[in-house]
Amino acid sequence: MLINKITSTFGDHSSLLPLFTKDVINSAGMTAFSYEAGGEIEGKDRFIDEFGTQAIWLGGLPSVKWAFDKSVYKLAKLDPSVDVRLLKDKEQLSVAHKYAQTLSDKNIAKSLDYAAKHTKKAGNLFLAKFATATALTLASFFTLVKVKQEYTKKQIEKQFWAKKSEQKFYNDNVAQSPAFKAFMTSDNKKSKNSKNIGFKGLSSALSKFMFDPVKNLFIIDAGITGERLVNSRNKGEFVEYAIKEGGFLFFMYVAGQYIQKGIEALGSKLGKPIGLHADSYSSEYLGKNIASGKALSDVNAVENLLKSNDKKALFEFIYDSKNANNTVIKAAKQSGVITTYKEGSWLQKLIGTAKDTGIIDPHKFINVGGIEDVANNVKQLTQNAPTTKEGIEKFLKTCRNMKVGSVAANMGISCLFLGLVLPYTMMKYRANQQNGNKDFHVQAEIEKQLEMSFKGRVA
Repeated sequence: MLINKITSTFGDHSSLLPLFTKDVINSAGMTAFSYEAGGEIEGKDRFIDEFGTQAIWLGGLPSVKWAFDKSVYKLAKLDPSVDVRLLKDKEQLSVAHKYAQTLSDKNIAKSLDYAAKHTKKAGNLFLAKFATATALTLASFFTLVKVKQEYTKKQIEKQFWAKKSEQKFYNDNVAQSPAFKAFMTSDNKKSKNSKNIGFKGLSSALSKFMFDPVKNLFIIDAGITGERLVNSRNKGEFVEYAIKEGGFLFFMYVAGQYIQKGIEALGSKLGKPIGLHADSYSSEYLGKNIASGKALSDVNAVENLLKSNDKKALFEFIYDSKNANNTVIKAAKQSGVITTYKEGSWLQKLIGTAKDTGIIDPHKFINVGGIEDVANNVKQLTQNAPTTKEGIEKFLKTCRNMKVGSVAANMGISCLFLGLVLPYTMMKYRANQQNGNKDFHVQAEIEKQLEMSFKGRVA
């Protein structure tokens, strides 16, 4: 089901799609509030800042890494898809290499073999790619900040001098007209006590970070936050950015995991474990295996290997095609703990609708802790599930619905704060600091400087 795929993607804390969604909501909210409070100039300034940063944030790292893969890695004759963590785990590497030799594509085994013989070069190249991509992405943002600030300054200057030109024409021509004087005198008498005469002129935020794409982006955001604070154009903008960036980093990278864990803990207390991906609860194998007792037997087999501390035996078990139907192994593949080859377009792979071949990708590292978590989740399901077939089906359906609801609530809470609460808080702070005035303070300060310059010219 598509809803299961979407839920699994948005519930995956290593997926970039939830971050993209949250960032779009946050950028739209910030831009809308800026247009409302500070007018067109601040609205454009915020739009360039938010959506320009988003383009760099989401496109910078992948683009630089792609270019690095196609050039530097190619020259070094190394396959960039080989996870360097695999090269340090000799037990897993030997089993993965043996498994790769059984696949139809013999280049997979060759790429693993070459990388294993050049471990130091592969490690250094990976570090160089990470550092280069991060540095160039941040450099792109620094450039954007300078260009944006200069553009905004020129727009403010252009508007200021246009106002002065209009005001001069008004003073020299219109204001001197006898008919206009008579009209203003009459109009002022009619509206002497009116409160509607608001006339203002004529215009109105290191290893884990390297291997996790989400944590990698956190480094970029942290750098962006620092740059925004350092390059704030005045104290008011500094505090506004501090409010915005602090809340942004929290709800983008921290809050979601705590919200999800809280909901999952509540589910466990209610006897409805929801730690697996949504696909697993709707699958035919899970209910069938729980009913037959196979699920518990499969969990015991994996747990015995985990307790033995024999990593090679554990990986041999995982890669062995005879164990492909093990409940824990199947659930681990669905959750992404075990990476498998997917067939489909890049968009299908992005949103999780690509066809899963079930064939393990030997290039990818398998985290033992992830396998243990999946085994624990399956065990909890078997312990809490009813004994009848109908009862198990209803039980798993409830767990699936709770999983979907938990991911939706997680995203909803984060988007509410990012798109509404944070922008509102920023503007509320501005109004409090400016005696209720929400006007763009940067524009006000530049106009004040221009006014002094104008008076100097006139004098």
